Amino acid sequence: MLGPMNPSATSAVPRLTYGITPPKRSTEEPRRREIAAAQSSRIAALPVDALIVYDLQDESSRTDAQRPFPFMQAVDPLRYAYDYLGDLALPRIVYRAVSGQSAESLEAWLKELHRRGGRTVLVGAPSRSQLPALTLAEAYRIRQELVPALPLGGVLIAERHEPNGGEEARVFAKVDKGCSFFVTQAVYSVTATKNVLSDLYYHAQAAGQTVPPLLLTLSPCGSERTLRFTEWLGVSVPRWLRNELLHAGDILERSVKLSLETFQELHGFAVDKGLTLGCNVESVSLSRAEIDASVELVHQVARIQGR
Repeated sequence: MLGPMNPSATSAVPRLTYGITPPKRSTEEPRRREIAAAQSSRIAALPVDALIVYDLQDESSRTDAQRPFPFMQAVDPLRYAYDYLGDLALPRIVYRAVSGQSAESLEAWLKELHRRGGRTVLVGAPSRSQLPALTLAEAYRIRQELVPALPLGGVLIAERHEPNGGEEARVFAKVDKGCSFFVTQAVYSVTATKNVLSDLYYHAQAAGQTVPPLLLTLSPCGSERTLRFTEWLGVSVPRWLRNELLHAGDILERSVKLSLETFQELHGFAVDKGLTLGCNVESVSLSRAEIDASVELVHQVARIQGR
């Protein structure tokens, strides 16, 4: 397991991470502390190399479909990662949605994260129709000029690669802007993910480059409503897999099994090509059963990785 991250040590990328969202801002302080204590205890027992803390943004501008769950502002992920989960002896990768930030607020946020020894994944506007106060390109520039030693990650989206490709070029353009690792959107489609991994590999071969380390995100699904929300977020769920989940006697058990099969197949595909493919297991549900499933999924993935 990795020790605390040195901001200048960009080469040590975790192979297995656990991703969470902070509590809602409306959550009372005593309840926030209870949630953090429970999460700290659970995460400390996991065989993971780092903790990912997501930043939530309203993605309603991306689609006309009704959001299955109402959007509610969450506690700042940096504050939650360090002030609430400070007892965890794990490195942190903290997301930041930049579209609603000013240059000044992002600068202060990046400086603080750098001071605390974290890493970041910067995320742009959810749709082209939204006019952001700050673009992702501007955020990358600020980070490069202000705290170039702060390890920076990017987001890899297989769905964005279908059907016309182009994600491999976006990945290497982000590498040129300082990204040293990538985390995928939740993966349900093996084929779509193989397509982008293959194109990344052969693009790198042709250009004499190296594919950066990747973390493949798995997200357990415990209900039809969760599945609808996953699809609302833009995740491609193949029809056969959707049928398997909706007609399962236990949708959550089936989801964990299918997630493991997905990772095992993609892990083997990546190993054959010499790609560095780790795993990020999400736990973004309030359901106790789905939280327990994420813990089981981490242990099963660790076994696949030979831990």
